[in-house]
Amino acid sequence: MQRTIECFYPGRSFPAISVTGKACALSCKHCAGRYLEGMIPAPSPEDLLAVAEALAERGANGFLLSGGSDSTGKVELAPFCEAIKEVKATTDLKINAHIGLSSTEEIKRLVGSGIDSFSVDVYGSDETVREVLGLEVSSERYFRVVEDLRDAGADVIAPHICVGIHGGEMRGELKAVSRLASLAPEVLVLISLIPTKGTEYEGVPTPSDESMLSVIRSARKELPGTKVVLGCMRSKLRRHSEVALVRAGLDGIVLPAPSTVHALQSEGFTPKKRSVCCSMI
Repeated sequence: MQRTIECFYPGRSFPAISVTGKACALSCKHCAGRYLEGMIPAPSPEDLLAVAEALAERGANGFLLSGGSDSTGKVELAPFCEAIKEVKATTDLKINAHIGLSSTEEIKRLVGSGIDSFSVDVYGSDETVREVLGLEVSSERYFRVVEDLRDAGADVIAPHICVGIHGGEMRGELKAVSRLASLAPEVLVLISLIPTKGTEYEGVPTPSDESMLSVIRSARKELPGTKVVLGCMRSKLRRHSEVALVRAGLDGIVLPAPSTVHALQSEGFTPKKRSVCCSMI
């Protein structure tokens, strides 16, 4: 039986924009702000409009709108709502927003601005939120963001679960999958810890293949109507396992190795190439 597997290649067609530049009030053990360094800075609404115009002119498909968190875990996107509305009114660009722990009122404004999809990090362990992110909030607070987005009428909600984020160990990943079952998101993006130079976790091991497989199998069982995708923020040291992860139930994979695509084709999969963020369905 033929089965389609979506292969995402965002690249220049769907770059990431940071509204805080390289700044982040948190110093999470797995990131420490390192991933903001490769994003396009747009610290003001005017900057965002200029960047969006340039992207539209070169034929980009859209962009990820994100940035560093403030001390409460929120990405301060609400001040950009009018600029977002203008981007949506004057271009064909798609926008995926990473909003962090935004308030209910801010979420209503962001949904009303025309954002196409929302990426939300979720966690199944209070200890992980406290020890890895350094925030004194419950893991349930992240699921409240998903609920608020649903209540506000968001078109696409894409929770992200980072496997092994707690120093490479499994803590609340399976619990997070179960918690999402009642919320039935359109997309679930699975990523994994990347031991990153300059962070507290630079020397820890990547999560095992079995850890990744267990989360995919759980998601496939508990979220039958949700697309399950392997995202871009994952260790590329375990390329050998990509085919097995797809077999376990993935609907899509970002930046698969060429050897993975070839192997999947030989097994009867039909790759569907997409030049967008994997949160876009």
